[in-house]
Amino acid sequence: MAGGSGDLAAVVAAAVVLVLMGAALVVLGRLGRSGRLKRNAFAGVRTRATMSSDEAWDAAQRASAGYTIVAGWGAAVGGVALAVVVLLGGGPDALPRAVLATTLVTSAWAAGWAIAGGVAGQRAARELTRTS
Repeated sequence: MAGGSGDLAAVVAAAVVLVLMGAALVVLGRLGRSGRLKRNAFAGVRTRATMSSDEAWDAAQRASAGYTIVAGWGAAVGGVALAVVVLLGGGPDALPRAVLATTLVTSAWAAGWAIAGGVAGQRAARELTRTS
C-alpha cells in the first residue's frame, strides 16, 4: 500500500463492505430464527435437504440463525476495526500489514461461523427428513 488516495479509498470501501455484509447476515439470521425467511434462490442454508420442504427449510434456518448472527456481528465489528486501523494510521510499513491482518481475520471469522451455521442447518434438515 503506497498510501495514495486510491489505496485509502479501497480500504474504506472494504470496511464499508464488511459492515454492510455483517448487517445483512444479522438480518438474515434474525429472519431465519423467526421463521420469516422463506425458501428462496439467494439467501439461507440452501442444500438439497433444506430445500426439500418448508419444514426442513425452517428447521435449517432456525438451527443456523445463531451462527449467522455471530458471523454478521463479527464482520461488522471487523469493518469498523478496519476503518479505525486506517484512521489511526501508523508507519508506512505497519499500515499495509494491519489492514491485511484485520481483513483476513474478519473474513475468516465470518466464513467460519457461516460454515458452522450451514452445517448445523443441514443437520437439522436431515434430522427432520429422517423423522418424517
